[in-house]
Amino acid sequence: MTRPRIWHFVYDDPRNPWVGGGGAVRAWEVYRRLQERFEVTVWYGAYPGARAEWREGVRYRPLGAPAPYPWSRWTFARAASRKLREGGYDVAVVEHSPYTPLRAPRNPNVVAVVHHLTGPTAERRWGVALGRIVRGWERRQLRRYAAIAATSQATAQALVRLGVRAPIVVVPAGVDDALFAMPRRREVPAVLYIGRLDAFQKGLDVLLEAFAAVARRSSGVRLWIAGRGRDRATLARCAEELGIGRRIRWWGAVSERGKRRLLAHASVFVQPSRFEGFGIAAAEAMAVGLPVVASAVDSLPEVVQPPEGGLVVPPEDPTALASALERLLCDADCRRALGQGARRIAERFRWDAVADSFAAFLEERLAQRGNPNP
Repeated sequence: MTRPRIWHFVYDDPRNPWVGGGGAVRAWEVYRRLQERFEVTVWYGAYPGARAEWREGVRYRPLGAPAPYPWSRWTFARAASRKLREGGYDVAVVEHSPYTPLRAPRNPNVVAVVHHLTGPTAERRWGVALGRIVRGWERRQLRRYAAIAATSQATAQALVRLGVRAPIVVVPAGVDDALFAMPRRREVPAVLYIGRLDAFQKGLDVLLEAFAAVARRSSGVRLWIAGRGRDRATLARCAEELGIGRRIRWWGAVSERGKRRLLAHASVFVQPSRFEGFGIAAAEAMAVGLPVVASAVDSLPEVVQPPEGGLVVPPEDPTALASALERLLCDADCRRALGQGARRIAERFRWDAVADSFAAFLEERLAQRGNPNP
């Protein structure tokens, strides 16, 4: 029996030296579980060393120029838009991102995965003129898709407010089953952040300011930051200016084994984002039994489910963030109780369940598909 052809377009890739975010991880984890049901090709943005290959039954093919980074993004967007128009798929899935502004055709077989909307923060990030352009593009583009899988209820509601009339289903991201079986080791008095070093989106400037307040009152606490990104040097300078440079350990990009080691020993996980599509890193910490402090933005309250799985604080509020961190750092019983609750909540994010939900989304579209080359 011929398997339906699924083409997935996502600039990110787990091996991309510039950006390998949650969307790339999600695509990989989902499709490797579905390769017996669908014939999947993941089209991703080229980078130095990128090549066409098979990864556990999933075909990966780069698009665009491998460098420099801005050109890689732009050429991927153009090449992916052309592929979408040419057809050759039963269903095409576009990972929505304003950083790779694809022009998706109005096609009953083209759907999208949406982690979060950029429009609401675009003007703050890029200025009024460019921000309005991004907001307008996003509104027009999202209305072109035949169906959308949102990674959170918060994103689904934002799409409805934007005027999207296509069917919207919520399919979250997930966590590896192995994390649930991972034992917690001897705790180190450390606050852990794992993720992309993007100061604005991830709120890392707020984290540094909050940790400076914590460090002034707690001499033994450390901040562990793992990940890569263009803001590494800027954040390091900020830490020095705040007088906490020696209290921070910059781990850089960590392997899966390294990540698990950090999760096993840290006392608290923090995700201080200004906006967030899902929060895979927070969900992974919860699966291990690590209490989480996160911003009350987008999907993060859905993931953390305070007060059972952790604490949420207003975004861009270093005082509130510092207070929440200190509360957990000073109370081992509270950490233990929240860690147990976090692990229970994270059960619903197992990748097998997420993959089944996404397969149902694809099968619904396949059942209603039209001419793949209108």
